[in-house]
Amino acid sequence: MKTTIFNYYEADIKRSVPLGTVNLEYVLNAIKKPKNDIKHIFEQIQVAEQNKDMATKQVLKSKLYSFTPCVLVNGSRKYANIVNFTGCLILDFDHLPNMIYAEEFKIYLFNTYKFVISAWLSASKHGVRAIVKIPICSDVTEFKHYFGAIENKLKHYNGFDTAPKNCILPMFISYDSDILIRFDALTFNEKFIPIEKPPVIQYVVSDKTSSIETIILKKINIIIDNGHPQLRAASYLLGGYVGAGYIDKHYAIDMINKMIDCNSYLTQKASIYKATAKTMINKGINEPTYLSK
Repeated sequence: MKTTIFNYYEADIKRSVPLGTVNLEYVLNAIKKPKNDIKHIFEQIQVAEQNKDMATKQVLKSKLYSFTPCVLVNGSRKYANIVNFTGCLILDFDHLPNMIYAEEFKIYLFNTYKFVISAWLSASKHGVRAIVKIPICSDVTEFKHYFGAIENKLKHYNGFDTAPKNCILPMFISYDSDILIRFDALTFNEKFIPIEKPPVIQYVVSDKTSSIETIILKKINIIIDNGHPQLRAASYLLGGYVGAGYIDKHYAIDMINKMIDCNSYLTQKASIYKATAKTMINKGINEPTYLSK
C-alpha cells in the first residue's frame, strides 16, 4: 500500500486539474509533518472551529492543497476522467464534541477496525479522518457499494459523514503528529447493494377521464354472457382513448380490471378476462380514439 498513487492539487479548490501524483506514504508523512508555511493555517482553522465560524473555516481550508485518495484522473477532477481506482476509501467524522473526544475516537477506530490503514485528526482537531483498504473497484457504482457497507457498519458513530461516497471528492491535507498508520491493513470486502424500489406510477388523469370511465362501464355492465367479444371491443376502445392521450395506460388497465372484478359474469374467469383486456388495450393504443367535443 505504501506505493499506492494519488493525484494532488494546488491550494485552490476551483482548480480541478491535478499538479501530479504522490504515493500513500508521502501523503501520510505530509500529515504527520506538514510544511512550516501551512502550519499557521491549521491553527486558524482550529480557532474557527472552536468559534463555530464555518464560513471562515471553509475559506481557510481552500488554502490547503488536497488529494483524491480514491481515484486517479486524467484531466480535470470529474467522474468522466477517472482512469482507475486506488483501493482506498475515505472516512470522515465531523464536528465531534472536542479534541479529547476526537483523539480517543481516532485511537478506537484504528484499533477496532483492522481494515483502517491510517487514522488522524482533521485540520480543526474536532474531526477524524481515516483511509480504509478496499479492493480495486471497476467503476463508481462498485465503489458506492463498498461505501454503503462501511456506512451501515459505522454510521452510528458521532459525526459520520456520507460525503466521501463521492469518490472524486478532494481530501485536504491535515496535521496530526500522532497519526496512526498500518500498511498491512486487512481488506474490507463487504458490499451493500440497495434494492431499488419500483417507481411510483403517476397516473395521467385528464378532465375526460370521468366520461371515459362512464362509457367503458356501460359496455362492461351489459355483459351477462358471451364475454370475450364484448370485453375485447370495450378494451380496444379504451386503448384508443389511451392512445389519444386522455388517460394513462396503467390507469386504464387498473380501471377495467376493477370493472371485471365487479361483473358477476366476468369475475368467474377474471384472470383470463384481465389478460384479454390488457392485450386489447395495448392494441387499441395504436388506433387513437377521440371524444367528440
